[in-house]
Amino acid sequence: MIEPMRANDPVRALAWWTELAALVPALVIAMLGMGLVLYLTRNGAGASGDSAWYIMGAQNLLLGNGFSRFSGGGELRAITQFPPGLSVALAGLSGAGMATFAAARLFNTLLFGANLLLTALLIYRASRSGWAMILGSVLVLTSSKQIEIHSWIVAEPLYIFLSLIVAHLIALGISSSSRRVLGLAGGLVAVAILTRYVGFTLLAAGALCILLLGQRNANWRLRSAGLFVLLGLVPVVWWVAISVSDGGSIANRKVLFHFINPDLMRAYQAEVVSWVFGRQLPLPWRPRAILAVLIASIGPLYFLVSRIRSAGLGRPRGDAYSEVLPWFLGTYLLAYIGVLTANSLLLDAGTPPAAAARYMAPAYVALIILSTVTTTGLVRQVQVTKLPATFALSLGLLLISLNFDQSIDLLGEPGLSLGYVMIRSNEPELVKALNELDPDVPIISNNPETVFILTERPAYILPIRVDSQTQTERSDYQQNIDAHRRRLKSGAVVVIFGNPDELALAAMNDLNVSPLLGFSTAMFYKSGEG
Repeated sequence: MIEPMRANDPVRALAWWTELAALVPALVIAMLGMGLVLYLTRNGAGASGDSAWYIMGAQNLLLGNGFSRFSGGGELRAITQFPPGLSVALAGLSGAGMATFAAARLFNTLLFGANLLLTALLIYRASRSGWAMILGSVLVLTSSKQIEIHSWIVAEPLYIFLSLIVAHLIALGISSSSRRVLGLAGGLVAVAILTRYVGFTLLAAGALCILLLGQRNANWRLRSAGLFVLLGLVPVVWWVAISVSDGGSIANRKVLFHFINPDLMRAYQAEVVSWVFGRQLPLPWRPRAILAVLIASIGPLYFLVSRIRSAGLGRPRGDAYSEVLPWFLGTYLLAYIGVLTANSLLLDAGTPPAAAARYMAPAYVALIILSTVTTTGLVRQVQVTKLPATFALSLGLLLISLNFDQSIDLLGEPGLSLGYVMIRSNEPELVKALNELDPDVPIISNNPETVFILTERPAYILPIRVDSQTQTERSDYQQNIDAHRRRLKSGAVVVIFGNPDELALAAMNDLNVSPLLGFSTAMFYKSGEG
């Protein structure tokens, strides 16, 4: 991003060192971010159901079993519902001698530092403003959701890292008319998609920007876009073919229309509003939402209107990098929202509202960069006195204070935000009981991922009559009930976390189980027959 200085060029050397010095605050901010993640994960990296799959995938890659998991009885099963990117990265770190959970904590710490640094670098490269760079990166640093996401074993931190590098390469490749750089961007898009499937939005936004903003002739733009898409798709097509062969469907999903869960829609809306005004701001929902949209869109709207007025929808003029980056980020954000909407409408009816913050985390970082860069341009355009800059700085400091208020609460109570892993310290007797179960005794659970996080031991899933993703009845329900009855007769134990819902209670009734042990967050059951 900073061009190397040339020999015998003192002016160039001075400019190079000036730019490097301007980035010192970014390094400090990145180190602060790494410290926050290390502090928050002092009892271990956060873990959810998805985390168990990523860890199992990494461990089986190291064992030479491919991207797979063990079922409750030790049967090997291919993992097809998640892409392998994070597991491959964790396997690489674990292969160097680290335990997988420790490797995940270190990896997330490094990723938060890298993502903060990349955020600062992109803003500075596109705006040439040290204040904009600091404000934008601090808005990411102080976001409680960003700190939290980077403290969990989930794919979003790695995906954010890859998406930011792709954004830089797209802007650099188009502004310098370098097909080699755009080809590299395409390869990294493939890695991003194989980390999170929503990465297809990077492919769509990148191809569109190359076609519309490329500074050379139409033939060059077509060839460059074709190379970008080809390198972005070939590895993904290869992986999808493997997934279909092993699992019978892409990512274990079936296309079936269903309306979006109203609670999920409200969660998405609340998350976006909280980006601008923390949830604690004492304003009614509607005016707070309107103000949030206005503040977040001031810069991007100015950029869009000014380019339309100057016929700038075509190829960029002037500093092409600072022109291309906002176009790419804006297109990417629109595509990202579209993919999340399509996923909720067609693929996954069971997305829990709590997942909204995690799914939107990459969009938050992209929006911060877009808004900071474009608002900086607006301030420069209208500045007759120091008033616009002072107002922008004051607004930025207000948003940082609203963000960090929640972050302080998060850092003070990590147990409220790290998921299953905190059961280790909060429920030691439960963890002890799980670990003392005979290794040859199968475990059946409504949350087998929690069993794995606590014991690194696989478990069978409690049969549920209705598929959560399609909201349709499962055809194999009775078959699974019969298989578990046989296991229970042979000594298997059912472990139920939390209060079972109606579907779980129905399954337990069909299995005919009776209580064995009780804890505050889980109950053990045995066969009720004989």
